[in-house]
Amino acid sequence: MKRTLTGLLALLGLALAQVQIQHELGTLTLNAPAKRVVVLEYSFLDTLLALGVNPAGAATGTQGGDRGVPPYLRPRAAGVPSIGSRAQPSLEAILAAKPEVILADAFVHKDLIPQLGRIAPVVAFQSRRGSFEDLNQQVLLIGRLVDKEAQARQILEDQERLLQKARAFANPKAPPVLLGVATPNSFTVHSNESFIGSLLERLGRKSLAKPQNNQSQYELSLEGLLALNPATLVLFTAPDETPIVRSWAKNPLWQRLEAVKRGRVYEFDRDNWTRGPLATRLILAELIDSGLLADQPPASRYAFKP
Repeated sequence: MKRTLTGLLALLGLALAQVQIQHELGTLTLNAPAKRVVVLEYSFLDTLLALGVNPAGAATGTQGGDRGVPPYLRPRAAGVPSIGSRAQPSLEAILAAKPEVILADAFVHKDLIPQLGRIAPVVAFQSRRGSFEDLNQQVLLIGRLVDKEAQARQILEDQERLLQKARAFANPKAPPVLLGVATPNSFTVHSNESFIGSLLERLGRKSLAKPQNNQSQYELSLEGLLALNPATLVLFTAPDETPIVRSWAKNPLWQRLEAVKRGRVYEFDRDNWTRGPLATRLILAELIDSGLLADQPPASRYAFKP
């Protein structure tokens, strides 16, 4: 009887310690919270660092066109081992990190997931293609994964208070905003279902672009941009690149844009506008400081300079 009772208590303890995570691939069940986690996306790195947890490895390299860990995360991520880049993670480096769980992007890493699964269980989320609410839900699930769910809830509660404060700056009569990432070779619109588009709508500014072909982000030409003709245009660029919009600005079509006529073309450093609770705090500050929420002319630091 004593042995049976001991066994039942042990089973009960195991059940209480179990962790279940629902994600894009199904449900992951662990017998205990994960202590060694490898992350293949910046939002996962941001979230773990916000929770006070250092990953066993992170995709912070610059291979495959990736720009490396965002500047705002560098001080916190200084001691985190790199396992390659998001575009080209190293299976050997991941194996050497001895992960208990690998956090992957369901879209970016879909072809790599079978190989990753032979190293450790994979939890896949929609990070780059996820909405603001998607990312918030991931904060809670990652918190549960590493036994920091209470801290995750507190982070989101604090974030909600900041959102309410930022919303007070929004001009409800302002026209819709078009958001786009400009690289040297492309201009990619982020719709109202993207992370930043849905966040902006939460703050009281409407996003002009809607999804196309079930994609929350898609490329647009200068002619396509003119067809939408936004009254407010937000450009996300990198400080060490010459984005395609610099050459577009020399085209007479550019001057026909309503946003150009109104003086409402804003430019932000895209490396600071990733995803996760730490990034969100920075984004909210820049949305207020730039004048974008209030539909004011961009502060000089955020004004697009062709």
